[in-house]
Amino acid sequence: MIPQNVIDEIRDRTDIVDVIGGFLDLKRAGRNLKTLCPFHGEKTPSFMVNPERQIYHCFGCGKGGNVFSFLMEYEGVGFVEAVRKLAGPLGIDVDQYLTGTEDKSRLDPYYRAMEFATRYFKEALTADDPATKTANEYLDRRGFPRDIIEQFSIGFAPPSWEGLYREATEKGLSREILLESGLIMRSRGGSGYRDYFRNRVIFPISNLAGRVVGFAGRVLDDSEPKYLNSMENPVYSKGKILYGLDQARDSIRTSKTAIIVEGYIDHLMLFSRGITNVAAVCGTALTEDQARLLARYAKRVYIINDGDRAGIRAAVRAADQLVLQALETYVVVLPENEDPDSYIRKEGVDALGELMRSAPDYFTYLREEAGKGRSTASRRRQVVEHLLATISRVDDAVRREILLQELSGHFELPVETLRTGLTQARPTRRAPEEPPRAARQPGGKRERIQKEMFRLGLAGRDLAGLIVDNIIEEDLEGEEFRLFHRALREAHEAGEDPAGAKFAASISDPALAGLASEIALMDQPPGPPGEVLRDMLLWVKKASLKGEMQAMKERIGQLREQSPGETTAEEIGIAEAYRQCARELGKLEIREDSRLDGS
Repeated sequence: MIPQNVIDEIRDRTDIVDVIGGFLDLKRAGRNLKTLCPFHGEKTPSFMVNPERQIYHCFGCGKGGNVFSFLMEYEGVGFVEAVRKLAGPLGIDVDQYLTGTEDKSRLDPYYRAMEFATRYFKEALTADDPATKTANEYLDRRGFPRDIIEQFSIGFAPPSWEGLYREATEKGLSREILLESGLIMRSRGGSGYRDYFRNRVIFPISNLAGRVVGFAGRVLDDSEPKYLNSMENPVYSKGKILYGLDQARDSIRTSKTAIIVEGYIDHLMLFSRGITNVAAVCGTALTEDQARLLARYAKRVYIINDGDRAGIRAAVRAADQLVLQALETYVVVLPENEDPDSYIRKEGVDALGELMRSAPDYFTYLREEAGKGRSTASRRRQVVEHLLATISRVDDAVRREILLQELSGHFELPVETLRTGLTQARPTRRAPEEPPRAARQPGGKRERIQKEMFRLGLAGRDLAGLIVDNIIEEDLEGEEFRLFHRALREAHEAGEDPAGAKFAASISDPALAGLASEIALMDQPPGPPGEVLRDMLLWVKKASLKGEMQAMKERIGQLREQSPGETTAEEIGIAEAYRQCARELGKLEIREDSRLDGS
């Protein structure tokens, strides 16, 4: 593992303007520099680089972060490779720290927690109660055979408030390990701890050794969020693991062929129908690490994504990564509004097999896409530039030449012309005619206030301290905001000034970088900062308590429906927590009235 002080040194000695300016044409726009976003198509620049904070953010698609996250996104590499690329020109050797070994004694508690949770969820799926019946009906409705449920250890997280937490701690598991593993979370209002996964079908995620390292939980209806995924932890990095690869590896090795899908259910549907050389990404785009993993066992890969535009864009990004690993890459085009699960249900395995047999290779697929619609010449140019950018990243000179000749044959362009474009082309991650991705959708008043609150927290150490001292992670709505709070708290406890460049630039987590860069580049809310922030803290705390109390009321209602006339231990515990939250809410309302009165 690369020491944090080495990562900090590399970041501090690297100017993000020089790095991004080496790929894109930046123009001064006040305190920022701007350009067209490389991650989505646009005509008006919305991609900003801030030299003071050493961050970037696109207000069109929401991408943002520091110099490491830019390289990871732009060049499609993992974090370690991004660090290595920036360390080289500085004369820093990071390979000396990459031993590839882990302290097993340190990781064992996390594996034990995952093993316990897997058993807990599996046993919950066989319990005799209405919630479990609903979960089993959902699995039956989706067509999951019982042998597949058993083989992949599919389980159920009951709707109980703290069932896993209580049972795990009774068996001696550390609360800190459960928290860091993402199996429990602190309850809002200071009323203890509760389970992270509740009332969801659970899909355990295993590493290549077959050990469970994380979970995905799906709701039983159409509510949002549809999926809740484990946060990364010491044994789980979602960009390095493919769901189901531990069980598909032998089949892939034998056939030299792999199939990649986007969803857990898509994967299980194919596997249950006898297509066993299939794996799925875990809620992310296919990464360089995942493509390299596939290249150990396969020579060719079929990408079967949803038939909508988002699925097609994801297929293009995945194909780029696979081409870089010298894998024969084919794109299976499903009818619009179909996914692998729905298609195989309607048409059957044979129909999917026929689609795979007729699937175009990646270059052919893009050539055919370029010939659709209007502005064919413009689309052809975009496709050629996109493929040249991908070919530019191929290290092997012979393979690069072969790909150039293949591109020449597909588009009837001289190899010499393409080679000139190859040497001059700046790599671009933009897919042909890719429509702008929606930026972070407005989440209403609560999200706006949370953003403005944190923006004030970046104005100075004292203001950051107000947030850290008065708000806990669980008071916030949205995992990204909770992660931001954690980062702010850690920086504050370490004596860092969040108003400086170091804090915002130190955030490399892709799940957090976009929000962090957006907040850092926001205008500060008007008014006296301390007074405005105190009002916001009161509002957030009250909203948190009200939400917690509503969830408690709903759970008590469920318990009373399940056991009419009986008061369970869980109901008593939740009722006491409800009263505690109500008392805390009353105190906050008194404080708010006092502030309004000016007393």
